[in-house]
Amino acid sequence: MTSFGNAGAPRVTVVTPAYNVAAYIGEAVDSVVRQTFTDFEYLVVDDGSADHSAEVARAHAGDDPRFRLVPGEHRGLSAARNVAIREGRGEYIAYLDGDDRWHPRFLERQIALIESLPPDVGLVFCRSRMILENGTPVFFQWQRAGRYDFDDFLVGSNPARNGSSLLIRRSCFEDVGGFNEELHSVEDLDMWLRIADGSKTPVLWASKHFLVDLRLRPGSVTRNRTASETALRDLLEERIGQLRRLPAGLAYVRPAVAAFKHGSDDDLANYWAAKARSAGPDQLLRSMPGLQLLFWHSLPPKGRRVVRSAQHSAREAVKAVNLRLRGGPGSRAAASRERAAR
Repeated sequence: MTSFGNAGAPRVTVVTPAYNVAAYIGEAVDSVVRQTFTDFEYLVVDDGSADHSAEVARAHAGDDPRFRLVPGEHRGLSAARNVAIREGRGEYIAYLDGDDRWHPRFLERQIALIESLPPDVGLVFCRSRMILENGTPVFFQWQRAGRYDFDDFLVGSNPARNGSSLLIRRSCFEDVGGFNEELHSVEDLDMWLRIADGSKTPVLWASKHFLVDLRLRPGSVTRNRTASETALRDLLEERIGQLRRLPAGLAYVRPAVAAFKHGSDDDLANYWAAKARSAGPDQLLRSMPGLQLLFWHSLPPKGRRVVRSAQHSAREAVKAVNLRLRGGPGSRAAASRERAAR
């Protein structure tokens, strides 16, 4: 594995794994090359895309000497990320998925934060905005700022929320190895738990800044609920016994709420809910996820279907309004483009 500290090596290795994201990767690349912090190398790992992702990335990077395209066969997100660990030279590693984008000061703020903290902090992560396919922000992912440990990340079902929000010391990977290439869901949480449990820098730290836009789109990895729930079930069974401070039942609260909301497996949702309730009402009533769990678990199956339908309708209405405001089909901007094209 490449060590850091070599003369002339960049401070940060930025990596964008790309698989069939030609429609979005231009924005991702633009957000990297426009960073206010400039001491980085940029690897775009083409994971065997069948579209023009590589060509779009290359076009947006232009002649930027920090950019390097790494072609390869399709092996999955974890394998693409591991390329950075093998080939990157930076002291820190930051991943940006091909359909997400960074705030211009992402690297500047993350570097300043981690270098202001004690040396046992292995990674820092920021808050994120959720955006529609057209780039419209629709939701803010908030988590408390400050120190996190293994228990916080398992009970919180990955407070970092997405792989594009972190800056990680390369030494963390030297301590615990790369991403598990057998996993196709929850690979992020698996890695952060391994760092919190087995690295020499086990502390994880959250920033107060919103520095990432996480894109919601049909067919993305985050939308494959069945695979995610199965992988999370296996991870919980493996890791639950390692909790040191918090009741084991709390690790099932967020998974149960998510399973109830999406409705892909009510049996699993009820199983997780029963596990969560073993933490006791006093614990559950202290947090919003705990209150949500009690609400969903109290509903009969028909009531859950009604709530899911109402939530789906509300989301679709918000999307429709945003598309019209931002130039989607039926908007004034779209009509103007059509007239101009005649």
